[in-house]
Amino acid sequence: MNNEYTKSLILSACIVALAGSASGSDKVVASASLGTLVVPTASGLTVQHTFAGLTEPISGVGLAGRYVTQSGDFTDGLGPWSLDVRLTSTAPGGNVLAWNPIGGDVTIADYPLQDGTGGLPSVAGDGQWTFDFDSTAPQSNWTYRIDNAVVYLLAEAPDISFSYDALPDPANQWNRPYYIEGVSGLGPVAYHAIEFTVDVSGVYDLTSILSNTSNHFTFLYQDGFDPALPLQNLLDYGLGNGFSPFGDPKGTSHISALLLEGRTYFWVTSQWSSTSTIAQAGNTIVGPGVVTIAADCPADTNHDGSLTPADFTAWIAAFNTSSPECDQNGDGNCDPTDFTAWIANFNAGC
Repeated sequence: MNNEYTKSLILSACIVALAGSASGSDKVVASASLGTLVVPTASGLTVQHTFAGLTEPISGVGLAGRYVTQSGDFTDGLGPWSLDVRLTSTAPGGNVLAWNPIGGDVTIADYPLQDGTGGLPSVAGDGQWTFDFDSTAPQSNWTYRIDNAVVYLLAEAPDISFSYDALPDPANQWNRPYYIEGVSGLGPVAYHAIEFTVDVSGVYDLTSILSNTSNHFTFLYQDGFDPALPLQNLLDYGLGNGFSPFGDPKGTSHISALLLEGRTYFWVTSQWSSTSTIAQAGNTIVGPGVVTIAADCPADTNHDGSLTPADFTAWIAAFNTSSPECDQNGDGNCDPTDFTAWIANFNAGC
């Protein structure tokens, strides 16, 4: 999505560095492109790659690529699922790390796998690595594919935490996804979004805890977010209704993802349904790098990351309800002078 107004100035807040430990974060220290992987679930697929020149002990492995069901149960959707993908990595010294689930959901839909895991006892990284791909639900006629597959070697790093409060704004409405390729019929609903980057590639945990422990949803987008196109650029999501396949309690939405330096991310905190109570959530991002949020743009009153005529409609709504977005000149008031200020901000591109 076009973010013309994003300034070079970035704001960072609530940055806390914690002591490094085995339970800390994992950063990327090496990667290898594996191309397209075709994996029969009954027999699996073995890929090897030799790494050299590594100076830090390896604590984990990451994977990125687009999961595709190549052959399977296309009638009832019973498999193979992205959630069943298993990667077993063997280090040059013989240490083994079995990893499942990598991500995904309980459907045969394509899924952008992009995550990492620790678990290796700080092993040497130089030498030949073996990567075995298979499935926890093997069937003789089921095959999945991972397009543009990349494996990452990870090393331990201190945790760095970024926290903020997210309150969905009724002036910002969208029809949220309910899985990676489906849009919910429970909306439109309110949402809150931040745009951010990280300065170190690695595994980040995004946790959102709703103040009233009711149902909510969060969504992670890579390279752009358009509320009118809720499935575009969707990287991952976290169920906050107590039915997450990863065991998160009701009111808690959790996403684990491998985030890359130089890419832009959007974390969206969403109301569950149009009839559910809007409540504030405490959001935290923990990982090996500093999180910075993009500079604010007052004229982007609908917070979709673009300046369009829709922002004028959103400003009128904010004026009628005396919402914070109405105050375009920063004087703390909502009055007709803010309309002139909004036009100036819009024309300046923020």
